[in-house]
Amino acid sequence: MAYQEDRKRGTAKKGRTRRILLVTATIVVLVGGMLGAGFLYRGGAKGIYDGWTRVRSGIAFLVFKEKPKFYALIVEKNGQDYRLTERDVFEVSYRDEFVIKGVESDVLFGGGVTVDVEGFAGKDALGKLLKGIDFVDRAVLTGRNGVGEVRPGGYQIQIRYKGEMMASLPVRVQITPQDWLRYARSSGNQKVQIEYLKRAISMNREDVNVRKMLASLYLRAGMTQEAVTQYSEILALKPDDPTALTELAKGYLKMGRYDEVIRVTSRALKANPQDDEAHLNMGLALLQQGNWNKAITSFQAALKIRPDNPVAAFKLGEAYERSKQYPKALEQYRLVLEKVPKADHVVVALAEVYLKMGNYDEAIRWHREVVKRQPKNAAAYANLGVAFGGKGQTKEEIDSYRKAIALNASDPVVHYNLGAAYEKAKRDPEAMQAYQKVLELKPDDPDAIERIAELYFRAKRYADAIPLYERALKTSPRKAVIHGRLGFAYAATKKHAQSIENYQKALKMGSKDPLVQQSLAQAYQESGKTRESVAIYEKLAAAKPTVEVLNQLADAYLREKSYDKAIQTYRKLIELKPRQAAYYSALAYAYGLKGDLDRQIEYYRMSLRLDSEDDQAYMNLGTAYEKKGLYQEALKAYTSAHELNPEAGAGRKIMQLKIRIMQQKQK
Repeated sequence: MAYQEDRKRGTAKKGRTRRILLVTATIVVLVGGMLGAGFLYRGGAKGIYDGWTRVRSGIAFLVFKEKPKFYALIVEKNGQDYRLTERDVFEVSYRDEFVIKGVESDVLFGGGVTVDVEGFAGKDALGKLLKGIDFVDRAVLTGRNGVGEVRPGGYQIQIRYKGEMMASLPVRVQITPQDWLRYARSSGNQKVQIEYLKRAISMNREDVNVRKMLASLYLRAGMTQEAVTQYSEILALKPDDPTALTELAKGYLKMGRYDEVIRVTSRALKANPQDDEAHLNMGLALLQQGNWNKAITSFQAALKIRPDNPVAAFKLGEAYERSKQYPKALEQYRLVLEKVPKADHVVVALAEVYLKMGNYDEAIRWHREVVKRQPKNAAAYANLGVAFGGKGQTKEEIDSYRKAIALNASDPVVHYNLGAAYEKAKRDPEAMQAYQKVLELKPDDPDAIERIAELYFRAKRYADAIPLYERALKTSPRKAVIHGRLGFAYAATKKHAQSIENYQKALKMGSKDPLVQQSLAQAYQESGKTRESVAIYEKLAAAKPTVEVLNQLADAYLREKSYDKAIQTYRKLIELKPRQAAYYSALAYAYGLKGDLDRQIEYYRMSLRLDSEDDQAYMNLGTAYEKKGLYQEALKAYTSAHELNPEAGAGRKIMQLKIRIMQQKQK
């Protein structure tokens, strides 16, 4: 037992001895290594102090199992070694490549130590080649760093021992303007490209080329105001930049700021008189301002510099067309079409010019070419309708309008034209439907309202026409023809006051239609205003003594008992129509009212020589003779009247005269 106990004690003593030797050897290694590290990296007293600190920490880790400490990371970047502590920031740019070669820590041989570069190279990055471009790309795409920022915090290098964090070093990702430019060029998304270029500019505000790229993107994206702002800033940096001036003019063109286009383009042409785009922009602005001749000059200048510019060539044709130089416009459009045969818009332009010229055959031919190329072009079918209408081919005109409506039922102009075509074809019910469709699409269309009113008017539906004419006057209050129609409609419905009012307005607004004046005179007459009526008839007779006016005037004179004036007027009628028996009878009647029986008898006899079957003239002649006491002559006149018309009442007069003649003989 004693031996066994001594043996156990001996074995335990040997174990303690081995542990002491192991610790001693470790301490020696630590002291040597750490003192060496202190002198190597620090030097002097500070290095010795750091070395002893590392000795104590190493002993605490090895002997007392405390958490190991991290001292430095050894990194080779672009062929040069760097020793990074926790106080350092590791900077990475687009062109850098680096390898983490080692870790200085309390763990002597690195067992259990791993290095994790967040998001890169897996769980352990030791010894692996890493590229800066990957860090820059990740920073841009994830948005970890703001515009142009290079501050730490985007990524970290984490050093762990057996999975537990020992230390971490911040990585600073340097993003340059060139990086943002590179990403902008590689992206196919305009919105993303714009954002990248804006970031590049924020880091270098004087980079004119990047600004041009951004401004061009703005224009293509329809962000015209932003493009104009950007080009203006470019010109503030570089006042005579020809590209910026020309592109700024394009921006102003899109915004409709034509004065600005002319101002900027003038600067561009001063800098470079051979800039064909500047001449083109100038022409486009002048064209929009209606300055056709100057626009033509600008387009010609652009074509002189670059003869194959199809836009300038086409716009020159358009300028000729706007200035009504149609033959030159046709010539220009044909030249463009020869160079670009598939240019459908040029065919459309050719067709429309022929239509404006009234050359309906050519207009039809070219519009048929348009619909052949563009079978769903509603406007082409509508123009075909206009051309057919110009030739008087109403059936084809209607068919063309209906095809246009089948393709585009929302155009009120085509519906209106269809209504007008139906009217020409005497198809008033269908015309009414077409005009009603116009009002569905455009409720206040004055032309459609007026046409519907006119259809009611022609159908003598005056009560229906009146509210429509009144409605039309709300948008065209000074339209004389509508007031004239309203005057007639009110007269037909016995509303004389409204009739007179509208006739007066029609005349006040410039109506030269004598029928309006005659109708006003008649309205005065029917409302008992004979004096006003006579004044108008006299004015009409003085201007143009027509049969109708003179008749109305003579009747008015008779009502006014102005017999001499009536007689004078009937004499004028006889001068106009010397073979018209009725005028002689009327003149005879006027003399009778005046009491001039001889003249009355004379003109009734003249009337009967022209119309011997006028029973009423015989009756009136008999009455005149009877008044003169010429009973035998009166009896003959009454007898003739009775023979012509037994119902005229002459029989009673004959009996009375015979009795009177017998009484006269007895005396």
